[in-house]
Amino acid sequence: MKKQAACLTVGLGVVLFGALYLAKKTGLLEDDSHLYDAFDSTL
Repeated sequence: MKKQAACLTVGLGVVLFGALYLAKKTGLLEDDSHLYDAFDSTL
């Protein structure tokens, strides 16, 4: 049972790390609030 729980924990960690890596590579985690501030100031 402990081996199964350890494998599950490692598997979830790898999936989470992969999701965060892909989000960072695609720019999903970037702060783009400065773009909206510049847009609002032109209206």
